[in-house]
Amino acid sequence: MSELDEIDLNLKSLGLTQYEVKTLKTLIALSASTAEEIHKQTDIPTPRIYDTIESLQKKGLVRTIAGRPKRFEILNLEEGLKNFLVFKESEFNDELNKMTNISDHILTLLNDPIYQSQLIIKPDELIEAYSSLGEMQVKTIDLINKSKKEICIFTNVFYWFEHVEEALNKAISRDVTVRILMNVDDETSKLYAKKLREIGAKVKEIANETVLARGTLVDNEQVVFVIWVSPVKQEKYVYRPHFSSNSGIIEIFSNNFEYLWGKS
Repeated sequence: MSELDEIDLNLKSLGLTQYEVKTLKTLIALSASTAEEIHKQTDIPTPRIYDTIESLQKKGLVRTIAGRPKRFEILNLEEGLKNFLVFKESEFNDELNKMTNISDHILTLLNDPIYQSQLIIKPDELIEAYSSLGEMQVKTIDLINKSKKEICIFTNVFYWFEHVEEALNKAISRDVTVRILMNVDDETSKLYAKKLREIGAKVKEIANETVLARGTLVDNEQVVFVIWVSPVKQEKYVYRPHFSSNSGIIEIFSNNFEYLWGKS
């Protein structure tokens, strides 16, 4: 792996999108640049460059130089990364506070005798936990093999495509609709996207999003998924795979998939 590839991977691991990484690298190489100059150096459409610059400014990595046309430059990298960590800490704390409030509300409901008397399904029966990605993979293939109408897969990178390729091929031969949401940032992903289209799957690239989950939703009735979580700032992500056939959880994943599909 070259140093440039390693820099790309590290920037993406911080949560930056492909467009943001390309824009940053261009600004490092060209210093202050216009949107048109950035467009010429990358494959980013000009309208998307302004969205990308705005996102990078919020994260404290880039600033605008007034003028006609406007020019953009990267901050001192050490200063910019410090700003970015402050931004991520604030974002993390906001999300953590929301989750804490939701958790407190759930606990309040569950401890309410009236609410408890109305429960048909116990909370621990909503999802089934798996101990490893290998166990999740076996379940995924099983769901695909039993699919009747539609398979929806969402993933940042589909490096596990070869493990389910045969099952997907058979599903499509049974007239099952297959839709894939994935990032197509590298040659491997592009190759897999091409293979998927060749066997009849519908493929869309996740639009300027980093999705901290991957999963397979089958017939809008069952889902197997893993959510990536970093419990401590700046530590590696950890995961816990799960399966659910609960209608409420299915609806959440289905609505989110359709939302991302529509944006992509």
